[in-house]
Amino acid sequence: MRYGVWDLFVGVIACFGLGFAGVSALVPERPPGSIEIRQTDYGARWPFEMRRGWLRCEGAGAIVLTVQGQDYAVNGPASSSYAPIQALWKGSDVEPGPIISRGLTLCDW
Repeated sequence: MRYGVWDLFVGVIACFGLGFAGVSALVPERPPGSIEIRQTDYGARWPFEMRRGWLRCEGAGAIVLTVQGQDYAVNGPASSSYAPIQALWKGSDVEPGPIISRGLTLCDW
């Protein structure tokens, strides 16, 4: 069976489409109203085990961190609705103050 240029073109386009669909499934989706925070941005002040997450503010100052699709409460106002952030904690003397401060800048008060 012989294939023409058009058949080859359609096949290549289909492969690219499937490839991009597979890659997008691996990249976590950004929660609405959030910003990405990374360990490299905070250096030694980074209090978490993971290297990055999505930070947002909800309602009256509830700071929430999303890591791999799971939401965690960073401060008291978020603690009644989300899993405790201690699950991600390094267990060192590093405090969450800089992360909370950054999250509060996202609040529209």
